[in-house]
Amino acid sequence: MTTRTGTMTFFRREWRFLTFGLLLTFWGSPGQTFVISLFGGHIRTDFNLSHGEFGSLYTLATLASAVFLWGTGPLVDRLPLRHMSLAAVLAMVTATAAVSLVTGPISLLIAIFAVRFMGQGLMSHISMTAMARRYEAERGRALAVASIGFSLGETLFPPLVVLGLSLTDWRNLWPVMAVLAALSLLPFLSRLVRQTENLDGPGASLSINTAREIRHWTRTEMLRDPRFYLIALVPVAQAGLITGLFFHQVHIVSLKGWALDWWSLSFSAFAGFAFMGALTSGFLVDRFRARRVVPFILLPMTVAFILLAFFDNALFAPLIMAILGFGAGLMGPGLSALWPELYGTRHLGAIRSVATVVMVFGSALGPVFMGVALDAGTALQAIALTASCLALLSAGLATLALFRP
Repeated sequence: MTTRTGTMTFFRREWRFLTFGLLLTFWGSPGQTFVISLFGGHIRTDFNLSHGEFGSLYTLATLASAVFLWGTGPLVDRLPLRHMSLAAVLAMVTATAAVSLVTGPISLLIAIFAVRFMGQGLMSHISMTAMARRYEAERGRALAVASIGFSLGETLFPPLVVLGLSLTDWRNLWPVMAVLAALSLLPFLSRLVRQTENLDGPGASLSINTAREIRHWTRTEMLRDPRFYLIALVPVAQAGLITGLFFHQVHIVSLKGWALDWWSLSFSAFAGFAFMGALTSGFLVDRFRARRVVPFILLPMTVAFILLAFFDNALFAPLIMAILGFGAGLMGPGLSALWPELYGTRHLGAIRSVATVVMVFGSALGPVFMGVALDAGTALQAIALTASCLALLSAGLATLALFRP
């Protein structure tokens, strides 16, 4: 039996490994939609792309990254964590710097694929898999700390990128991000992992995942489980709808009549409430188990899209972003804790890679469908209300899967 330790005791003892997880998720930000989309207007202008064309290119790159993640995700189960994470960081730094070298749609496609695969895909996959596998009684809180990296990225990158775009050409910002990532990660990464691989002292093993008599599913077995496909609708819906909104945020903000700098500052509300959502989710998972938390994850996003549909006053921008952020924060710890809870930890890297591929697939669909709808002149209200209905439907089907007899 695994004993739950006090939160502060847990944080003090495990801060190195938790910092490792946080840094990986934070520096995956250049591969996330909320960063790439801020460059969308400049990229479309430079390469003469429509909303739909840029969305389609982005979707193709994202789908390709999902295919690669399907094959590389299980490596987390077989390779030493230190080696795997170091290789991922080096690749991410290289990919981020290479975005500045794009010369046309083809090289742009390759560059977006690289940063999406490394940032949104592999680095976050390594971080969240490591947290979920290492801890059991404190799994939710560990995943919450790692998820703070997402929140910090959402807080810092949008206003800094908008400021940078007002001062210099968009290409110059990518090497800056690459250098900062290298300086923040490479000198410390191996030490953070190595110093927490073996713990000493009384009670040091209480939070570590212990060998219990539970079934450890293989990836093939999980793919035969009907529950997985219904539960997977939760990350598909959230990733697709939020990615679609963020990818086309510049155009959507103009349709609402809001200032882009005000909207970029609203990301602070998104990030702050994502932080609160992650902590809330982590504590709820440790208290009630993930299967009781996941069915409610999409409800905040449903409310946010309804507000987006009906309210045009700019004061609603930070409120919408705060509600979206809280829901996004719930997702990381809740869903990442659900997979080991349902399927065990022995093949967690392979299993979670499928879940991540599903999420990436959802994030690929959002921009293209929303871009086509915008190009066709579909009213933003209709798009937002459709999004809220899809979120509710996905939540309902996941609830059936988790609570069926």
